[in-house]
Amino acid sequence: MLIVGVNLTLDVNLISKCGIYCGACYVYRSFKDGGRLLETIAEQLGVPKDEIRCGGCLGSAENLWRNCRKCQISACLKEKGLVFCYECPQFETYSCEKYEKLRKFCSERGEDVKEALRRIKAGEARKWLEEQDKKWRCPACGGSIYWTEETCHHCGRLIGGH
Repeated sequence: MLIVGVNLTLDVNLISKCGIYCGACYVYRSFKDGGRLLETIAEQLGVPKDEIRCGGCLGSAENLWRNCRKCQISACLKEKGLVFCYECPQFETYSCEKYEKLRKFCSERGEDVKEALRRIKAGEARKWLEEQDKKWRCPACGGSIYWTEETCHHCGRLIGGH
């Protein structure tokens, strides 16, 4: 998939179709980081560890987390023949109920998904990915963290707001 302004060394699969940064998802982090985090998330979700897998929204369907495979926004985009929400005429009018619900939810955890998609559309995907990667890291050890993490799963340090 070609995304304007993205260097192929970055993982473009971490750009979601709706503007979420998949690299800070607890399922993605536990799949990539493994260890105790994987055990904890599998236990919290009530699934075996080998079911925890995700390669990001733009990755292959078989590597998506099971909830992401049922994504209403992704299904809507597929039905319309679109890849990203910014391609939809309803995007700028704030008239898509599904997207607005998601946008409000994500804003509570420090993500501006609408602005993310505007930047991706404008060719700033690489810069946005780099900023997100930096934002979702532990200030003490530099390990990648997930949206709601309160204590870094790498070093154990308490994490402040994002």
